[in-house]
Amino acid sequence: MACDATARLYDVDEDSVVFQKLQKTDKYDQGVVTFRARKGKLIDLDKLHESIWATRLSGGTRSGLISLEVSAVGQVVTSEGKTVLKVAGSDTEFVLDRHSDLKHKVVFGELQKLSSKAVVKVAGLIDNYQGRWPGVLSRKLQKPRRILVTDLGTLEIQ
Repeated sequence: MACDATARLYDVDEDSVVFQKLQKTDKYDQGVVTFRARKGKLIDLDKLHESIWATRLSGGTRSGLISLEVSAVGQVVTSEGKTVLKVAGSDTEFVLDRHSDLKHKVVFGELQKLSSKAVVKVAGLIDNYQGRWPGVLSRKLQKPRRILVTDLGTLEIQ
């Protein structure tokens, strides 16, 4: 059901929406929902947040969100002492920061060494977007959102 709703509501490839259960129990199962935007489209995280809010108003579900991992393509610039990803094809920006995990700190160091002309694909976790429903949804969303970088790929040099 969540997979069909995701494909209908957003610019998402219908065949890319996958729900994978991580545990099989009689109660709440943990799982991962994975999807990708259609070619040339972006997924608006504000709309995604609103949709989750519309379906998770009850505080009695005992379910929640462990993490929201995103991938974005764009140019990395330094602005006001912060490392910022300007997403290609939009006015969306993400503040990039190092993940607390040691293996991911190296990735952030590599990111800071890149030329500002490099087009990169950054993957990471949206900071402070985890917890039980509806608590996680009632928090004020930080703008621009902060990505804790877990992976990096250079696509091309302009």
